[in-house]
Amino acid sequence: MTDAATERGLSSATAAKRLRELGPPPETSSRSVSSIVAGNVFTLFNAIIGGFFVLILSLGLFADAVFGLIAIVNSYIGIRQELKAKRTLDELAVLVAPHAKVLRDGAVQSLLAEEVVPGDVVRIEPGDQLVADGETIESRGMTLDESLLTGEADGVRKQPGDRALSGSFCISGSGYYSVDAVREESYAGKLAGEARAFRHPPSPLQDEVNRVIVACTYAMAPLALILLLVFSVRSIDLVEAAQTATAGLVTLIPEGLVLLMSVTFAVAAVRLARKDTLVQQMSATESLAAVDTICVDKTGTLTDGELRLLGIEVADGLEPATAHAALARFAASAGDRNRTLEAIGERFPGEAERVSGEVPFSSEWKWSGLRIGSITYVLGAPDVLSAAGALTLPAGLAHRLEEETAAGRRVVAFGEASAALPANASEQTAPRLEPVALVVLEETLRPDAAETVAFMREEQVDLKLISGDARATVTAVAAAVGVPPDAGTIEGEELPEDPQELAEAVQRNTVFCRIKPEQKKALVGALAASGRYTAMIGDGVNDVPALKQARLAVAMGSGAQVTKGVADVVLLKDEFARLPQAVAEGRRIARNIHRLGRLYLTKSVYAATLILLVAIPGFAFPFLPRHLTLAVFLTIGIPSFVLALAPSDGPLYRGRLLRALAAFAVPAGVATALGSILSFFLVDTVFGGSLEAGRTAATTTLIVLGLSFVLLLERGPGREHIAIQSYMLGMVIALGGLYAGILAVPPLRDFFEMDLLSSAQWFLSLLSAAAGLTIASVLWRLPQIERLEAPAES
Repeated sequence: MTDAATERGLSSATAAKRLRELGPPPETSSRSVSSIVAGNVFTLFNAIIGGFFVLILSLGLFADAVFGLIAIVNSYIGIRQELKAKRTLDELAVLVAPHAKVLRDGAVQSLLAEEVVPGDVVRIEPGDQLVADGETIESRGMTLDESLLTGEADGVRKQPGDRALSGSFCISGSGYYSVDAVREESYAGKLAGEARAFRHPPSPLQDEVNRVIVACTYAMAPLALILLLVFSVRSIDLVEAAQTATAGLVTLIPEGLVLLMSVTFAVAAVRLARKDTLVQQMSATESLAAVDTICVDKTGTLTDGELRLLGIEVADGLEPATAHAALARFAASAGDRNRTLEAIGERFPGEAERVSGEVPFSSEWKWSGLRIGSITYVLGAPDVLSAAGALTLPAGLAHRLEEETAAGRRVVAFGEASAALPANASEQTAPRLEPVALVVLEETLRPDAAETVAFMREEQVDLKLISGDARATVTAVAAAVGVPPDAGTIEGEELPEDPQELAEAVQRNTVFCRIKPEQKKALVGALAASGRYTAMIGDGVNDVPALKQARLAVAMGSGAQVTKGVADVVLLKDEFARLPQAVAEGRRIARNIHRLGRLYLTKSVYAATLILLVAIPGFAFPFLPRHLTLAVFLTIGIPSFVLALAPSDGPLYRGRLLRALAAFAVPAGVATALGSILSFFLVDTVFGGSLEAGRTAATTTLIVLGLSFVLLLERGPGREHIAIQSYMLGMVIALGGLYAGILAVPPLRDFFEMDLLSSAQWFLSLLSAAAGLTIASVLWRLPQIERLEAPAES
């Protein structure tokens, strides 16, 4: 095997490199368990929390270890939630897993990859992905794309005796091969171990949240240094220093943000799975919220993919029966039975004959041919054949072609010749043909296509319709789905090769006709190069290069195996209308994460401000760690799970999340810290209350402010029109009542080392909370703060 691979340039180093770039071959699992447990920034923060947890235990502060325990429980909940989602998605993933057409007991059986064994004979057709290695035993123009292994974009035409390797897929023709290596023993399987480190690039939201967390990390280091210096200068006792450091520094960590983002992704994936939409990458759902351009293929995406033969227009001087018999002969004998040939064969059944030469259909040359006896038959795109000089249509057929294509129908030309087929169709054209007939076919537009396109336009998502069909056919379909008549239209031969000019052309135009697979890939790449976040929707083998180039790949459930294998999202029942639902789910996720980001960043700013107030002016630290544990539980823990899953009306921040979150969190965090310190100062120092009473007052002010800001998360500056949801108000009242209950129950009050406040102390606590809200309101209206939330100037 190694020698055969080396002869064709498949060195192990090259193949391993390609596998690392493109990832391992698609598996039935939507996400590995190891990627759930590890691989994100959250792991680092749990380690930090764990360190503080061990420190506290070593000092004997068992009650204060609750905060570390919460972090561990949070991790457990997140992992369990993702594992549960993974099991649900795995059940659906089997529907799109690669299958092999295996000859057993004289019949073709469809088997999963793990069911194929050495000695099986597998039939290969266009779109099939090879799941095992073997030797080709029959080829009818079978051409394999081995780019996953070699990086070479050109297909490799196989002859009997050639190696067929797993990881490749059929792009044209058909054939059989005998399996001799499966799974770990296959060529791709031996290299897969080197590719396990492959990870899909993070979504925009994951990138932005990581930036928020990194910013918190950078802030924690200098603040920790300041605390250490202050403790050293003031000769503070080790136990008191540990309590203060733990209470202050741990609060800086947004320990639940990434956890809840992961849980939200998992829940969204399960929600979409119930709507027959399979998310194969957890972050793909949220990525839909960032999509600003969608490239769609016409056939199988906007149309239902089913071809109906409407009629045959026979050339003058030929008997219809003669033309029909020739078409039946061609359809029955072809090795590559695509949908066009199946429609013809259904109308004109015939017996297969011995073929002495065959050119399978390819989107590259857009025609197919057979040599039967002394006659060569060719079926293909009339404009392509005419442009190549292989076909000249008589006036009657030319007029009929114009009428049918203008009506949005697909028309293919059928001709015959005495000359043989070319040896290489990619370099040579078809022989000179005598026209026999035009075959008129019709595709039905999906009933939800126009509505879906209209939704995308309302959501300011740009649409690019890319097709290999003729200009008249594609523009007619575009008009039917609501594309404006003045939208730019361009054909493949008109596309410039210069990258800059191509980028300008793809920006100007909406409808792209007679596009080859590599051109489709170039168009998607040009959109990405110009800063677009592009999704590609396709179903056929010719869509695979563009799907791999797109930032988000969406496949139809009835599409080719390899198409579903490379997709991030699969519409299992081919319902195009599911796409808006997926987009809405993605935007719900993004809004919820943005809302959570305001909450967690407020906590971090509050903690940083409190540390500075304690360290520099020398204010007494007003909390024990258990007080902050209680406050975080009531103002962050419970609300964050509700906020992660409930609907949100807040804005979307694309590419400016850290700035926008800071616009809310900096005023809110600073105000909370000042209000807490003020409450402690008034009760403990000015009015001579006990230390416990001062800490209780500060905790009360902290919780009141925290719950107030939970209500204001979506309203904020410039968003006063957004109503406070009744469920949010009810939750805040319930959490406030829970805190009052803790103060009222002596055992709980004693556990948290708190005191029962007098009416005057309650007044001072609430007065400090009102002062904090006033400070936040003033800061929110500062021009410097308002500019943070404003969109960046382009």
